[in-house]
Amino acid sequence: MATILHLLSAAYLFNRNPGPFTSDLATVFLAANIALIAVAVIVRLSARKGDIFAKKAAAKYSSFAWTMGLIGIILYSLRQINTLYLSAPVFILIWGIASIFWLMLALNYRIRVVPKRRDAISREAGKWDYSG
Repeated sequence: MATILHLLSAAYLFNRNPGPFTSDLATVFLAANIALIAVAVIVRLSARKGDIFAKKAAAKYSSFAWTMGLIGIILYSLRQINTLYLSAPVFILIWGIASIFWLMLALNYRIRVVPKRRDAISREAGKWDYSG
C-alpha cells in the first residue's frame, strides 16, 4: 500500500528525471499504445461502410486511439531517453486521465446520442410518409 501511495506523491510525480522504465509493465504500456494505433487504423478502414452515425462514431474512436497511442509512445520514448522535465511521471498521469475522459465522451456519443438521433430521423421520415 505504501508503494501505491508513493506513486501518487508529489515528490514522485514531479521528479524531473526519474530514469528509464525498468519494469516489464513499461513493455505492456508500449504494446498497448502500439495496439491503440493498430485499432485506429482498423476502425478507420472499417468505417467506410455504414450510415453517417456509424462513420462519425468510428471517426471519434479512431481519432481517440490514434492520438492517445501516439502520445503514449512519445511519453514512453521521452522517459527512456531521460529527457529532463518531459519524462516526469505526472505527464503519464495526465495522459491517463485525458484518455479516460476522451473515451467516455466517445462512448457517450455512441450510446446516448446516436439512438436519439436515429429515432428523430425515423420520426421525421414517418411524418413525410403520412403527409403524402
